[in-house]
Amino acid sequence: MFVASLFRWKLDVYLRKTVEIVQQSYDVGMFTTAHTTKIAAAALAAATLFSLAACTSEDPAASETTSSNSSASSNADSSTLRVASDLTYPPYAYTDNNNPAGFDVDMSNALAEKMGKKAQFIDTRFEQLIPSINSGRADIIASALYITKERAKQVDYIPYFMTGNSIVVKEGGPDLKTVTDLCGLKVGAIKGGDIVDQLRNDGSDQCKAAGKDAIDVQEFPTDPEATQALVSGQVDAQVNDAAVATTLGKNGSVKIKITSDELLYPIPVGLAVKKGNTALEKKVVKALDDMKSDGSYDKLLKQYNLKEPDDAAVKKALGE
Repeated sequence: MFVASLFRWKLDVYLRKTVEIVQQSYDVGMFTTAHTTKIAAAALAAATLFSLAACTSEDPAASETTSSNSSASSNADSSTLRVASDLTYPPYAYTDNNNPAGFDVDMSNALAEKMGKKAQFIDTRFEQLIPSINSGRADIIASALYITKERAKQVDYIPYFMTGNSIVVKEGGPDLKTVTDLCGLKVGAIKGGDIVDQLRNDGSDQCKAAGKDAIDVQEFPTDPEATQALVSGQVDAQVNDAAVATTLGKNGSVKIKITSDELLYPIPVGLAVKKGNTALEKKVVKALDDMKSDGSYDKLLKQYNLKEPDDAAVKKALGE
């Protein structure tokens, strides 16, 4: 289920890449050898991942969410909160036995209940999230949408959590708490992630200022590969998304533990409604405040190893 969601996400990426390359070929008016090779490679990767997804899925129909609360409705229902969420991004949002699951799903269900509504999840690819609420297909976005100044021109945000990174070591490993604890160590991270540059630049600068060796960042194509390197002793620690780290830590077959207490390089994340939809924004804010009052909000954040958004971080993200 969890692994199948990851395969389906990769499959979707390769299929979209194939279409993109074909479109580029039409745009230039010909299929060059380079274009043909790229198309073949992308198509082969998609076909391979399709086979793997079929093998890892518990249900042949798992490539599409068939839960009754995941389909879109053409018209808004006063008793329904239509939630646009990319259900290919565990542990924030994914499908478990064809049902929406994850932090954003749990949060949306709780908010909808406080509003006297029922959440209806509309599985929407990330790049279509904002268009989905602007077109009226959905009412709200709950899909780990980072708060940025550019997006704030299109939507109104309701900050609801901070994400960031956690330090992970194998069981029995050193008790590493902060970035400077990583100085001089080999640290695994996902290739191309923001955390790679943050550790190599800001992190290593902190190390040098403390008179220590720089962090030796080792990049891996995927988080699981970085974890395998950690378990096998190729690296001393791993740094990855806090919620992903928590999910990994609950997997009994992987003997690792989270050692950091605070998020590294925190990033504010927001629910989003259509720009100017003040009525819905106020209702969501009220529901969120009610969750904070009864303790359910804090309980949910702790369950996924997340933190309440910091006002200063939100203002910084918005360029204020």
